[in-house]
Amino acid sequence: MFTAYFNALTLISDVNFNSLLTIQLSENRHFNVHLSANYDQLTKIDTSQFNVVFFQLIHPLESTHLVQLIELSKHKKLVIVADDAHFANLAFEIGAVDFLITQSPSNRIQQCFEKLIHLCPLASAVEHDYQVTNARSHLIVKDIGKVRLIEVNDIIWINGAGNYVELHFWQHDKVVLHRETMKKLEQQLAPIGFIRIHRSTLVKQNAISELAATESGDYKVTLKNGVLLNLSRRYKSSLASIFNYA
Repeated sequence: MFTAYFNALTLISDVNFNSLLTIQLSENRHFNVHLSANYDQLTKIDTSQFNVVFFQLIHPLESTHLVQLIELSKHKKLVIVADDAHFANLAFEIGAVDFLITQSPSNRIQQCFEKLIHLCPLASAVEHDYQVTNARSHLIVKDIGKVRLIEVNDIIWINGAGNYVELHFWQHDKVVLHRETMKKLEQQLAPIGFIRIHRSTLVKQNAISELAATESGDYKVTLKNGVLLNLSRRYKSSLASIFNYA
């Protein structure tokens, strides 16, 4: 059973944006309770039942609202919404964790949700477990006149090749070309043990057998099937993941 950790309160005067936000809150598995109230009811609502508050700043700014929001941000995750992007600096001075404009598209609102999840250790841990549990077991690779199902467990490393990636397996001579970006594959496969070791290389952690430092500060990564890959200095943070996995 999935546990939700966010109860949201929205105090948004823009009807269209409030409708969009409400839809996305209701569809997001991390939000358990959502209440939308009138903009001018900030002082009348018991915010103790919420841990996330979306509040829209409008002209003219009321000093009492600003004071209340500053205090609110000390105890709740506050997201400020406004018609004008010029309010962004004020929003972060108030203590907001994020700032949205009323013209923000759905994907920008989703980014806000992801930031809230990242800032909450419990929600972040639950999301990681959810991704691991629901990770796809195969990749769908389209070819001329056919569709191939590639088992993710059979892949040991991935190499970028322009708009495509090369999927590599235990057999050295077996390579499958897949039209997908490295960024998207990294997001999809990270929950099941793949890490980025180079701008164009993903590797399965449990396929690594040896690491060797080079004079340049990079590392040579040897896989269990003998393949030698480079771990660049830019991705040295991946070393912690490798050692922790081991």
